[in-house]
Amino acid sequence: MTSPLTRLFEKLAIWVGLSVNAAPVLMVLFIEEYRNGNRLSSEDICQATGYSRANAGLIISQLEAIRIIDGQRDFSQTGRGRKRVLYQLSVDLDEFFALGFKGILNQLETMMNQVTSIQESQGFDIKGMNRMLAEMKSEIQKSLERFTVTKPT
Repeated sequence: MTSPLTRLFEKLAIWVGLSVNAAPVLMVLFIEEYRNGNRLSSEDICQATGYSRANAGLIISQLEAIRIIDGQRDFSQTGRGRKRVLYQLSVDLDEFFALGFKGILNQLETMMNQVTSIQESQGFDIKGMNRMLAEMKSEIQKSLERFTVTKPT
């Protein structure tokens, strides 16, 4: 059984195009950010989520790739060997939501390009299809305009 907080972070993960498996890692990082702003090691994340190092590492890599988190070497660590990496959110909630909107815009633009490509393809003469495609483009354009409203500065 999952907690309401876990379900919230599952929805947030899906919002930016991640698997629900990323939710516990996101949750731990957001909680730590809002609690005291400390960075967490991958070991801390594994302990808090119950994930294996491999699974946590994969999710951390995904979060770094889309720039939700950033990692820094812990140079205060003494001893031999590789210095551990400490992770922290690199976005606030507003920026996190913006990533989801950007994903939606990219998908809408891709659909618009596909409809345009179909319209421009030679030999495309199915009766009434061009009118339907023109209507689809119009509806997609309306959605794009709705989502691209800029926020006041």
